[in-house]
Amino acid sequence: MATISKRMLSFFVRSSGLTIRQSLPARHNPGLKRKKGPIVDKKKKKQVFIRKPTEIVPPIDPESLLNPALLKAPRLRKPIELPPEEQERRTLLLKEWSRFKMKQHKEELQRVQELERCREEALKELKKTSVFLYHEAIKVDRDFFPLEFKGPTETPPKADYLAPDMEENKVKVKARR
Repeated sequence: MATISKRMLSFFVRSSGLTIRQSLPARHNPGLKRKKGPIVDKKKKKQVFIRKPTEIVPPIDPESLLNPALLKAPRLRKPIELPPEEQERRTLLLKEWSRFKMKQHKEELQRVQELERCREEALKELKKTSVFLYHEAIKVDRDFFPLEFKGPTETPPKADYLAPDMEENKVKVKARR
């Protein structure tokens, strides 16, 4: 009883996508203390600040801006006043269109669910008849939808970019705590 069989040990060590990962309880050691770094006096420590490069604002093309004279009140069109009967007709038409599109959407969802159910049923039957054919059927065919990505694999570094000094960032983070 004192020794754990290989089968029992594999239950604790292995994990799969279908089960929750278990670990051996012996891995936890509450008596073990973490190592601490050297003690630094916070008053004596210098704070180092990184100067950020100033942001360069590109010039604005004056022709790309809207002409304020075009936005004045006399240039704006007045909203069209519709009679109440026309407003009522338009709202009813909009409601009818919404119902039609909702019904169309539900029918599409039902078709997809039915196809999925039929597929699952066919795979179950295939598994009963031939496991090899079942595994061949569920394999992913990479040639069905060929994916090709074109683009730069390496980009040259930016000339004006100043990389942050990681050691100074660590000092700042520790100082904030």
